[in-house]
Amino acid sequence: MVKLSAYIVTLNEEQRLGATLEALRQVADEIFVIDSGSTDRTQEIAEKYGAKFLFHEWKNISAQKHFGQELCRNEWVLSLDADEVLSPELIAEIKEKLQNPAADAYKMKIRDMLPGDKKPRFFAKTYNQIRLYNRRKANMPDDFTNDRVIASENAKIEQLNSVIYHYSYVSLTQTWFKLNMHTDELVKTAVAQGRYYTRLRLYTEFPRQFFIYYFRKGYFLYGTCGFWMATTYAYFRFLKIAKWFEWRALNSHK
Repeated sequence: MVKLSAYIVTLNEEQRLGATLEALRQVADEIFVIDSGSTDRTQEIAEKYGAKFLFHEWKNISAQKHFGQELCRNEWVLSLDADEVLSPELIAEIKEKLQNPAADAYKMKIRDMLPGDKKPRFFAKTYNQIRLYNRRKANMPDDFTNDRVIASENAKIEQLNSVIYHYSYVSLTQTWFKLNMHTDELVKTAVAQGRYYTRLRLYTEFPRQFFIYYFRKGYFLYGTCGFWMATTYAYFRFLKIAKWFEWRALNSHK
């Protein structure tokens, strides 16, 4: 079977990292945990599960992940977040693929887990991204604007059937802290790419996004939890636009 390296980016992940590493070590021959200054038990937990824990000063998410990728000694690597757990079915599927990989990169479905869920709900928010890849054919770039694996033009990409459980929610406090940091990076990216937002977008972003999350994405099906989560995500969609306008106001004289 092909040997596999894995890398994870962390900051104060003592609540979720154990479950992530417990599943990950069933498929990975080496695991790197790239930390930007945790003050909780993240390092202790990482080392408990046999991961190699390294500090790397925060620049942005793509830089952290690129740093982790470059530490990996094996040709095949797996990128995973600290709040993501490989399902048992996905573990078996990865092991099968690594026996004799027929593709250069594999996409995986990452499905949100809401508070109290044992399995993802039918309408759970789902991402589909390359996470397992051969470094000769794909790369996690340090380009400031992207935190996703980019495959080369001639790479053969296949889809895995099983899912990653995404435990993004710990508490409202944690969610707001995480999204507040994330919107800072999104604004820097928007500025670097020369994006422009209208005032109409500023005024309509919150209600528009609430409608999308609550109705189109099915958060109304999740009861009270769905309402507060749809409101939270809609607000931070608005906050990204508001921070962009703030940046323009603060830098208009420069």
